[in-house]
Amino acid sequence: MSFLDKAKDIATQAKDKATELAGDLAEKAGPLAEKAGELAGKAGEYAAQGVTAAAERIDKATDGKYHDQITNVSSKVEDALGPKDPK
Repeated sequence: MSFLDKAKDIATQAKDKATELAGDLAEKAGPLAEKAGELAGKAGEYAAQGVTAAAERIDKATDGKYHDQITNVSSKVEDALGPKDPK
């Protein structure tokens, strides 16, 4: 067997092993991606709660002087975080 034949065999074995590993990773990636989506949805909910709390405190600290502006900005931030009900 020549050097090139040995190199081809090694390359084929490496390709087969990489394909096998890629398949295993693809099987594991699906559930992980689903879980990540769930966690991201929860993070958005918590962030929206924080925006609401901050807006209320700022509004109180300014004695309502900037209520409309604060409400406008907080609404836009909450909208950017996504829907309140991810279902």
